[in-house]
Amino acid sequence: MKIIINLVIVVIITAIGLSSGAVLLNQVPILDPPGWKTRLVIYLTKNSAETDPDSALQELRPDLYPVSVERLFDIVREAAIDLDWHIESIDHSRIGMHVIVTSALLGFKDDMKIRVMAKADEKSSLYVSAKSRTGRADFGANLGHILTLKRTIQQKVLNP
Repeated sequence: MKIIINLVIVVIITAIGLSSGAVLLNQVPILDPPGWKTRLVIYLTKNSAETDPDSALQELRPDLYPVSVERLFDIVREAAIDLDWHIESIDHSRIGMHVIVTSALLGFKDDMKIRVMAKADEKSSLYVSAKSRTGRADFGANLGHILTLKRTIQQKVLNP
């Protein structure tokens, strides 16, 4: 009986360690509002993330970029290439694309759908949804993909 209890403890500790490592590896803001408990529940129960003006996660609210739709679309394409993401398809009529991101650690594939939208005064915004093909939880991977894309775009907008 003692062996079984010790084995269960080892399994639990290993699972917590692997889960924590995965969340850290995805470089998500675990301590930002609405707090680490809420974020941990999201990271451990969802396998997708998407931009939304009403999102509880500040970083998922759409950014406004001071460039035209055409320029932002080009920047998004360049960012995907620079990040070694696979551009599966481009839809010029909807100003969007489907990108496949392969995780570095275990090689899981995640699908990202990206659309560029026009805003007033030659500004534009992005709608991004990212979803894992495998599993019920992504440990923040899809949020991490969106944040990586946003950081890369921001660098390209600021340093053309």
